[in-house]
Amino acid sequence: MVERAVALCALLFLAACSGTADLRKAELSELAGWLPGTYEGADASIAFVPIYAPFISDNVFFTEETRLRAGRGEVSQRIVAFEVIDKQIVQASYLLADPARWRAGLQHPDLFKGLMEADLKLLAGCEMLWVKDKEHSRFVGANDRKNCRSSRPGSGLAFLDSRAEITADDYARSERYFDAAGRQLAGAQDETLDRFRRQ
Repeated sequence: MVERAVALCALLFLAACSGTADLRKAELSELAGWLPGTYEGADASIAFVPIYAPFISDNVFFTEETRLRAGRGEVSQRIVAFEVIDKQIVQASYLLADPARWRAGLQHPDLFKGLMEADLKLLAGCEMLWVKDKEHSRFVGANDRKNCRSSRPGSGLAFLDSRAEITADDYARSERYFDAAGRQLAGAQDETLDRFRRQ
């Protein structure tokens, strides 16, 4: 009798775990459906296009940001991938070894069928965890600043505090850089997110 009760408890526990993993996969599918598109902000635009790179994940996007600085357009590119790991939605980000090679990636995502591991540099420690905020119909993501060392624009390495939100209509994000003592070096002084509307 006791063995039967223990077995039943174990089965219920496994079913709950499986249900959580299935829920996260469904949420990831929703997030991946919302993300593609072009978003316009005050002084920048960001575009996300799904690409085929199964060696990374089933949910991989090429992202290109164009920002106006001193009257000139600056372009930055990344690959972002989403996966359910340990019942959490995790985003990994990659830099491209040769950004010029992928310049036409937004217009021709088939270019990325030739993407290989050697073309990518993982931003290790900068993974973002995403959760669904059902009350506000959005997904919210954040990284762990103490683990994320990244090059800040125009300078050396710093600790990056990155947060983002995605809804069916907009994308928002914040990137703030800190030194080892916790002093802020760059980014908004408060936790305000830069907002971008879907075009």
